[in-house]
Amino acid sequence: MAAITAAQYGTGALVTALMHPIGYAKVLIQAGYEPLPPKASVSLFGKESLVYPNVLQYMSHIKKVDGFWGLYRGVFPRVVSGTIGNIVQHNVGDKLKAWFPQAKASPEEEEGDELMSWLRSFCLETSQETVARCVGIIASHPLQVVTVRCMIQFVGRETEYEGLFSSLGAIYRNDGILGFFAGLVPRLVGEILTVWVTNFLAKLLNRYLVEDKDLRSYTAAACGLVVSHFTYPFTLVANVMAINSSGLKASSPPHMPRYESWVDCFSDLNAKGQLKRGSSLFWRYYQGPVIWRDGRMMAAPRYLN
Repeated sequence: MAAITAAQYGTGALVTALMHPIGYAKVLIQAGYEPLPPKASVSLFGKESLVYPNVLQYMSHIKKVDGFWGLYRGVFPRVVSGTIGNIVQHNVGDKLKAWFPQAKASPEEEEGDELMSWLRSFCLETSQETVARCVGIIASHPLQVVTVRCMIQFVGRETEYEGLFSSLGAIYRNDGILGFFAGLVPRLVGEILTVWVTNFLAKLLNRYLVEDKDLRSYTAAACGLVVSHFTYPFTLVANVMAINSSGLKASSPPHMPRYESWVDCFSDLNAKGQLKRGSSLFWRYYQGPVIWRDGRMMAAPRYLN
């Protein structure tokens, strides 16, 4: 069993490392950094629009500036963070299941109060998963902060956050203990909402609509994809707050306002219509002011990075 678990963690770490360049580009986009200007295009509805280069073109730009291995800036702390989070979540989840086992309903309860039995089961399982995930996130979040700050240095060409331990030291010097948990609250809020809504929808669908037992195992994953679309703003705000006021160029005006709290950040992005920034990797529409020159639509220069 231990060997299987280790293999699973190893596979997860490998996949994370291989997909890192996409996540790297996405973090830069989430921070609002657009080094390549938008180009005129046509939307699916035939409307003339300005579209930013897709994530593959964005990655190509990173490679052009920093070379191939530059695409893997921040990969080590990201892999370590994910591995620690998964190990902690798995172990805490196992402990909770052992401490609070699912009680079997008596025949009288099954006949008389089936809905209440179903709700008790749902609440217990979801509460255990929520606690396990949150503990895993809290344990790994300092390395998540290191990861995001390592990557965002691309904007200002800084080198303060390079090695793992030196980066942890830099966070402590700049922000104190609380710096290790910058952006933690919106990340937890988004995770809790995702777990509860996903589990509720999955159990509801499996109970009343999905009869095939093989298909039921995929219901939660499908619901998770849908729900994560709606909870994405919390992921965005978490990453923005992880770098905000860190002293890095990308986290300071004029690139980014200084936010007093994550609620302030959420409100500002919402007012600007930017809460989905970075959620789409291919059709990324420019939403700022435009000018017309020689009959062509262009983005107003002062609004570009």
